[in-house]
Amino acid sequence: MRSPLTSPSVTGHPSDQAGAAGRVSAVILAGGSGSRFTGSFIPKQFVQVAGKPILAYVLETYQNLSLVDDVTLVINAKYEQLYYDIVDTYKFFKVRRLVPGGESRQASAAAGLGAVEPCDIVVMQDGVRPFTSARVIMEAVEMARQVGAANVMVRALDTVVESRDGFIAQIPDRTHLYSGQAPQAFRYDLLVEAHRQAVAEGITEASDDAQLVMKVGGRVGLVEGSYANFKITTYEDFLFASCMVEHQRSTTGDRW
Repeated sequence: MRSPLTSPSVTGHPSDQAGAAGRVSAVILAGGSGSRFTGSFIPKQFVQVAGKPILAYVLETYQNLSLVDDVTLVINAKYEQLYYDIVDTYKFFKVRRLVPGGESRQASAAAGLGAVEPCDIVVMQDGVRPFTSARVIMEAVEMARQVGAANVMVRALDTVVESRDGFIAQIPDRTHLYSGQAPQAFRYDLLVEAHRQAVAEGITEASDDAQLVMKVGGRVGLVEGSYANFKITTYEDFLFASCMVEHQRSTTGDRW
């Protein structure tokens, strides 16, 4: 098994020498174990949708987007070789480093951020959201440059109910409710400070980075996402994703 620090597949690309000014780095969080995904003996990021691993769809989008300079992949160390196989097979040369994830989503994000060299913008992306478009990534980066941070979201379609002790406690007005997606984008210095402050305050279970940025007074702009940009969490999500890819291929001949 090759070391992530020496593998020619993930290090040594010439753009490593570029300065931090204007540079955009992506952190792909792909270290999950897929505990809510049934029907597979391997984590869902490795499950194939129409012949290609879910993670490969995500990496392909960032590989093909000229705006993004490099990618840090946060992994489940137990399956390290499978990540290398994907990077090698699909020639994802923008993946410069593989970093073991932590015990929580926040810890994994911190590990990925800690491996990123100083840059202008950091993009945080789920590794099991295969249909994230180049458009939302570009708009999130631009929003982060303008206001400091950005979160891709879609309007909530269903009524959201707050429940306590088995009873409905509150039904918020859906007019102002959104569902968070990915990516999120941040000015590098702002995100580093947000994670530093979280450690200082003993915060360990934040569900996303925008929460941490808001706690240090940062503003998070909204970028309109797409309902196709869903996260594959359950087996039903996998089936729906497979249908989407097959429909795309049958109607246009294009591959995602």
